[in-house]
Amino acid sequence: MVKSVLKLENIAFAYPGFTIKNITFEVQKGTFFGIIGPNGSGKTTLLSLIMKFIKPISGKILVNSYDISKLSHKKIAQQIAYIAQDFNPAYDFTVEELVEMGGIARASTFFETTIFEDELEAALRTVDLLDYRKRIFSTLSGGQQRRVLIARAIYQNTPIIIADELVNHLDLGQAVRVLDYLRKLTEDGKTIIGTFHDISLAAKYCDQIAVMKHGQIISIGSPQEMITEELIRTLYGINVKVISHPQDNYPLILI
Repeated sequence: MVKSVLKLENIAFAYPGFTIKNITFEVQKGTFFGIIGPNGSGKTTLLSLIMKFIKPISGKILVNSYDISKLSHKKIAQQIAYIAQDFNPAYDFTVEELVEMGGIARASTFFETTIFEDELEAALRTVDLLDYRKRIFSTLSGGQQRRVLIARAIYQNTPIIIADELVNHLDLGQAVRVLDYLRKLTEDGKTIIGTFHDISLAAKYCDQIAVMKHGQIISIGSPQEMITEELIRTLYGINVKVISHPQDNYPLILI
């Protein structure tokens, strides 16, 4: 039986002008789970609820059977590595210093963090930044900075990686290389959850896709079930043609 690593039960949240309601779904271990939807549909808010950055009005969120309302942020960080959409550190950290911060969650104290050099190098090599390890983070391009944050999540070595706009700012080549690597992680039992603007990439890599609109999950299923001409028209108000990839059979959108 496949284990559920994340479970949301009737989650509701509200702030002026926006409401999330009746969010219920599960994510299975080893799944690449994507979330799509137009801007303002609630994708980032949903991830913030999962990470306990904000608290729901009602409902329950379980991570590996733990109720997150009863977990410290450090305990959550031992379960989930999180990649925010925007990240602007206050100090001039180097690339390797920022990646090493991913190890704080498994340290006994903040000042006694062990550096796992092999894991550090492997994480940086994955995103093609090993030669940049001594560079100051703020001197990098937006895409390079994004790759540093992905390396930090890999180094954090958690069973779950969650990312808001997983490959935001990356060129197509780097996006594919990173997603290929994350796809391999799912084969080892890790779970990847990410929001996507690029629906074609979501269709290629995700096992399951949740579709959000106006603060609700309106549908969940395989890419073939979710990426349809009707759904794209419902979400974005445009007419497209959806075809199947000639070799891999995932849906492609023609504008």
